[in-house]
Amino acid sequence: MNERNDMLAAARVATRLYRLIGSLRARHGVEIDEIMVYFAVGRLTFDPQQSMVMIRPTNIASLSEFLGVPRETLRRKLLRLEERELVQRTSAGFVVKDAAVWRRLADIAGDARPEGEA
Repeated sequence: MNERNDMLAAARVATRLYRLIGSLRARHGVEIDEIMVYFAVGRLTFDPQQSMVMIRPTNIASLSEFLGVPRETLRRKLLRLEERELVQRTSAGFVVKDAAVWRRLADIAGDARPEGEA
C-alpha cells in the first residue's frame, strides 16, 4: 500500500511540474532548457541565507558552474529570456525581471514535492 501511495504522490508531482512547464512555455514562448536557466538565475540571484530578500546579480560563469552548461549556450538562452522580459541584464550580471513571478513559480514547483521530502 505504501508503494502505491508513493507512486501516486510521484504522479501528482510530475503532473504539477508538467503543467508549470507547459504554462511557462505557452505564456512566454520559452523552451524547457530556458526554463531551467530562468530558475537557476533566480536561485543564484536570491540569497536564501538572508532574512530579507537580497538580490545579487549572477554572471554567466556562475550559471555555467551551477548548471554544468557551456557559457556560450547560456549566453544564447539568456538573450532569449531577456527578449521575453523574464530576466534583465545589469552591469554586474543577470537578475530575474519580476521577483514576485519567479517566487510564485518556485513556490509552485516546491509545493509539488511528495510529502516528507524537503
